[in-house]
Amino acid sequence: MKKIIPIAVSVLMIGLLACEPEEVAFDPAADVFVITKTVETENEVDTVYGLALHAFANKPMQSVDVTGDDDETYDLESFEGYPYDFYYQTPDNQFASEMPSGGSYSFDIVAQSGETSMLSDNLSDDVIYPTDTIKYEFDDTQDKMKLTWTEIEDADYLIVKIFEEDDDQVFQSSSLLGDKEEYTISASGSGWASGFQPADGTTYIVQIDAFKYESGQSGVNLQAKSISVDPVIWGE
Repeated sequence: MKKIIPIAVSVLMIGLLACEPEEVAFDPAADVFVITKTVETENEVDTVYGLALHAFANKPMQSVDVTGDDDETYDLESFEGYPYDFYYQTPDNQFASEMPSGGSYSFDIVAQSGETSMLSDNLSDDVIYPTDTIKYEFDDTQDKMKLTWTEIEDADYLIVKIFEEDDDQVFQSSSLLGDKEEYTISASGSGWASGFQPADGTTYIVQIDAFKYESGQSGVNLQAKSISVDPVIWGE
């Protein structure tokens, strides 16, 4: 699946972005969290783990280099060319049955202005797991689809996404409460990509991203993310 990063920016950070860059000091933030998802192998479903690294700032950044406790290094990249957000996620084919290395991750952040900052964030083994199955019912008369799933334990918030089979994202919900177990998507509702219309008989991939904040960090740093995926056929 194409990744859409979870951008967690405080009210203070938003206010700083409204100022001219030279009026404020460089003030970045750093986050590291675990991603869990399930994969099918020989009629079995296994849980696999990946790593996400995220840096965001009130000024455009030039580079972000990260080093873990195990001395593994990572080069973060700007998200779709947006220099205020840099991100790394374990490639899909490198998710593993073992958790990423825990401990402290050090972020060496350089702004385009030349200012620098060294930050760190800790990764623990506290994770959340994907829901088992995403079910759906389609209402032909109103051209809408109702999704249901088992509650994702300990999730703080959820985002529902829809992808075409070639991985192009065509829908994204607003942020939903973490204990939510259903969501209805209308062909004429909001959330669809500009100009996109779901087609009857077409297979799409529904993805539910669940997020958990670090303890005492609600609205800022993430501790964990889970990815739940199932195919649906629009109109059936």
